[in-house]
Amino acid sequence: MSFEELEPWDAPVNIEPIANQIENLLVTHCVMTDQERVATTLWIISSYCNNSFRIFPRLTVISPERRCGKSTLLEVIEAVTKNALLTSNLSTAVLYRLTETTKPTLIIDEADTFIKNSDPQMKGVLNGGHNKSQAKVLRCEGDNHTVKVYDAWFPIVLASIGTLYDTIMDRSITINLIRKKPSESVMPPPQDLKAESLEIRQKILKWANDESTNIESNIHRPAYKGNDRATDNWTPLFTIAREISEHWFNKCEHAYHLLMHEVEMELPTLLLSDIRESFKKWKSERISSSELLNLIKQDETAPWESERLTAAKMASTLKPYGIKPSDIRFGKKVLRGYSQSQFTDAFERYLPRAPY
Repeated sequence: MSFEELEPWDAPVNIEPIANQIENLLVTHCVMTDQERVATTLWIISSYCNNSFRIFPRLTVISPERRCGKSTLLEVIEAVTKNALLTSNLSTAVLYRLTETTKPTLIIDEADTFIKNSDPQMKGVLNGGHNKSQAKVLRCEGDNHTVKVYDAWFPIVLASIGTLYDTIMDRSITINLIRKKPSESVMPPPQDLKAESLEIRQKILKWANDESTNIESNIHRPAYKGNDRATDNWTPLFTIAREISEHWFNKCEHAYHLLMHEVEMELPTLLLSDIRESFKKWKSERISSSELLNLIKQDETAPWESERLTAAKMASTLKPYGIKPSDIRFGKKVLRGYSQSQFTDAFERYLPRAPY
């Protein structure tokens, strides 16, 4: 397999016109929201600087069904990223051996089918490669079973019909494509788009090489919105946007606030959230397990009936948080129950600030 030997542009580069050019390519060929175009443009440019960051997100492109423009978007991304490798299938061994010869931008189409049918090690490599310090794969090789360390730190784009498994989505900037309306008009990419985009790639590489020290010294984390992982994922985009211009930084902030949806809570966290709401209704420091369970199940939109939540199952779910029921006197009766103060620490650590 041969990769492009990309040479940087031979003169200083103003990166803002390049960002505008990439954004215009997305306008011309892809049906996306303005905020998705901004996020995609910034991810592409920041991928040239991924070594400057501790965390680098996957760019995950999803759609509800076929013919929503994923392949076209991948063509555009392939044309303007460094050492792009577009594939719909590869083995785990190939994935971590890619860096033996190059640092690719790996673009995986049909990731829903590909990852679903892959071995569990593939998921581990994809998850671990999100964090620079964890992007290492250890394998025993040769007759002497010598341990060899592979570096799995490189930018990855994933395209899927429907969402991928939670750990990947949690590590991604997500682009939600939708099908083009009859009234919407975009042009198919030219056959030689990658060749036409050589100057873009060279100029981004030159700028990234020149600005690497400055970027590393000026990492910018976005405002916290109750999700540490999202803050980590968007940090490269905010950092690059601030280096481009104030205009692009403002566009990045707008995209972040619109695209960074509140992450759906996992069941244990949802249980904590519902318990917090139940205590607000109960307005007492202590509550029996049965009363707490009744309050939680009053919300018919919650999954607790289908999950067959019982007092015992609730206690088991709360145990990892260091919360256990105890015998509490309620009038003449002694019942198993909880005190609100038992939950204070868990509420502060695992739930967003309560709206009062």
